[in-house]
Amino acid sequence: MGKNKKLHFKSYEEAAEWFDAHDMSSYEDQMKPVDFHFDLRKNRDWVEIDHEIAKYIRELAKEQNIPTRRLVNEWLKERLSSLH
Repeated sequence: MGKNKKLHFKSYEEAAEWFDAHDMSSYEDQMKPVDFHFDLRKNRDWVEIDHEIAKYIRELAKEQNIPTRRLVNEWLKERLSSLH
């Protein structure tokens, strides 16, 4: 993606991969301040995951060419079904 192009991503995973591979200091001249607000308490589905574990899960999902959230949900479903 060239320096003068706007960034558009189809998923959070795609954005995460791009930001992992690029140095934002190369794009400082194109940045402008923005205000935003969010409240994570409204969505009770968020779970904090250790950074290294999350990175490894993203890598595994990429290898399987599936979204990270899909891989995690499949693992959780498998584990939960094994409890019954």
